[in-house]
Amino acid sequence: MTSEELSQIERGDPERRAFRLERRDDLGILWFDLPGEKVNKLSTSVMAELDELVDGIAATSDMKRLVIASGKPSIFIAGADINEFQKVTSSSQAEEFTRFGQRVFSRIAALPQITIAAVHGGCMGGGTELILNCDYRVASDGAKTVIALPEVRLGIFPAWTGTTRLPRLIGIPAALDMILTGRSLDASRARRIGLVDEVVPEANFIESVERWVSKLPKKRKEKGRTHFYLEGNPLVRRMIFRKARRSVVEKSGEHYPAPFEAIDVMELGFRKGYERGLEAEARGASRLIMGEVAQNLVRVFFMMEDSKKDPVKAEPREIRHAGIVGAGLMGGGIAQLIADKADVDVRLRDINWEALAGAMKTAGRLWKKKVQRRRMRRTEMERKLSLLTTTTDWSGYWRTDLLIEAVVEKLEVKQQVLREVEQVARPEAIFATNTSTIPVSEIAAAAARPENVVGMHFFNPVDKMPLVEVIRGAKSSDAAVVSVAAFARKLGKTVVHCNDAPGFIVNRILAPYINEAVELLEEGSSIEAIDEAMVGFGMPMGPLALLDEVGIDVAAKAAIVMAESFPDRMTAPRSLPRLLEDGRLGRKNGRGLYLYEEGKRRGPDRGIYKLAGVEKKRESSPEAMIERMVLAMINEASRLLDERIAGSASELDLAMIMGTGFPPFRGGLARHADALGIPYVVARLDDLQQKVGERFSPAPPLRRAASAASSLYAAYPKQ
Repeated sequence: MTSEELSQIERGDPERRAFRLERRDDLGILWFDLPGEKVNKLSTSVMAELDELVDGIAATSDMKRLVIASGKPSIFIAGADINEFQKVTSSSQAEEFTRFGQRVFSRIAALPQITIAAVHGGCMGGGTELILNCDYRVASDGAKTVIALPEVRLGIFPAWTGTTRLPRLIGIPAALDMILTGRSLDASRARRIGLVDEVVPEANFIESVERWVSKLPKKRKEKGRTHFYLEGNPLVRRMIFRKARRSVVEKSGEHYPAPFEAIDVMELGFRKGYERGLEAEARGASRLIMGEVAQNLVRVFFMMEDSKKDPVKAEPREIRHAGIVGAGLMGGGIAQLIADKADVDVRLRDINWEALAGAMKTAGRLWKKKVQRRRMRRTEMERKLSLLTTTTDWSGYWRTDLLIEAVVEKLEVKQQVLREVEQVARPEAIFATNTSTIPVSEIAAAAARPENVVGMHFFNPVDKMPLVEVIRGAKSSDAAVVSVAAFARKLGKTVVHCNDAPGFIVNRILAPYINEAVELLEEGSSIEAIDEAMVGFGMPMGPLALLDEVGIDVAAKAAIVMAESFPDRMTAPRSLPRLLEDGRLGRKNGRGLYLYEEGKRRGPDRGIYKLAGVEKKRESSPEAMIERMVLAMINEASRLLDERIAGSASELDLAMIMGTGFPPFRGGLARHADALGIPYVVARLDDLQQKVGERFSPAPPLRRAASAASSLYAAYPKQ
């Protein structure tokens, strides 16, 4: 086929075509630029267009090299179009969809031309599988260039040749690490493991790729064979795969089938050959796509996409200077995060120079870890540290666009900080409170400009926990709310908007959960049994370990606020004051419900039972403990939804997943309640009310839903 004939394929409505072929002598550049979209996605229609183009390119005799590049400024390919997952209605349809992707990519691998993927920007999922089918891969050194196979986070695995081809390129251990974790690699790390062949400057990227391509002598051969000597040994391979399975169980139990399916496919592909590996990919993926876990994880993906939109329209203010008050664990963590992610000046105030020195030391330690892991250069670390300045007075706070208070959880202290801030800050400066339980409107009652006061609730540890609750007070302006939400997203956080009430969403629901765990402890259940039950349910840690993480002092103050707000059902556990009197703060001082060595949690502290007043050990079954703790959360969640503290059941679920680690494979707390069936939930609460106490009395919204044979998702949809 001549170039003229190939151009016939490209003709048609240019407004609708995703690909454009540019010719430069014997070099072709296939530009992927999906019309009307910010990112390139591999939908069925896009794949069909690519398939048609590959036909023509294969028959073109005067093209010797083909570069595949993106027309988007900061994204290569975002992966498959996730919307298509929701259109699949059967396993056979899912398998057909998978085989189509395999066929298109395999045909790229079989092209007679030398094929080169020019990767600038994010290369995810199906995009990574596409580049695996090219002869060579060149990546830019830009900060936005990352390569990943995150399919496991959607409950599936790379099944467009990825699981079969990747280990043959980079080796089994490195491939398992990428596929089972979904973690992203920057260009330099991708080159170190052999995923890309060359890294070139971001400036004049395509020209640099062209120069590199011009030196390529021929296509690569034997793409389907491993070149790793040890992995050619069946015994060694079995050991590697056995270790991988053990690692998955240790990290996430057996709740997620996709990692195990990926390991099985990879192992079979090496034992039976490349083509059999592809067959296993298609069959395994089709089973997973239709499974409940994948369906729930896809829903979570769309929840996160929805969270990028604010419920009100306003222009967010630019935050160029930030101020933090309180240099404790939270305040210091927030200051470090802002300097790291937002790259703006941060002024950190505390009345105690020792606390300020500790916050700076912690920030330096976090950046030093990045340097040690080659994720940051030392010069960049030093520049970030220079963005952080400290003070014991209000000097410099006249510049701040956003001030975040992270002082002790006492209303009068927070109000005093607010009054003092307003004396020095610009009139338009936003005051964000990091309160975990106190209503924002009560704090704002002391403000001269209450429209500028918003809740911005981070979770501990700040650098790891992905959620920020943005809370609208009674007088908060749209501009202040949207500005705080936009800034939180700039910090890499997932935002959930809340209306104002004690505890907001996450801590309002966690309060009965933690209370019930302590009740079980006081009744005679062991610390490890309580925590193991909830870890078995799917939580990342048990409630008593969480209590140590949060801080027993912080939890005790929050328990008082919640008990005063909801005295009928949230009585503060009697054990917490006793633990505090014994000097137990949790992980932060190495003394809590657990024993700690050098900051690492060891076994439970047996002295806790005496402090908690446990007279006789009386172990409940794991099922009974799980039921009490989970139903307590569901009961409170229904009240919260009915009060419209959360905008919808899906927003509540996202907050619980991102703020507490509620098992994503269950789809969230409300989704889990719906899966159990609301009539069943009410019946079990009625039983617990009789046997355990009035706090389990089913909430009116649950009774209404049960009577109407409804669900929480139907009763509280996204508006």
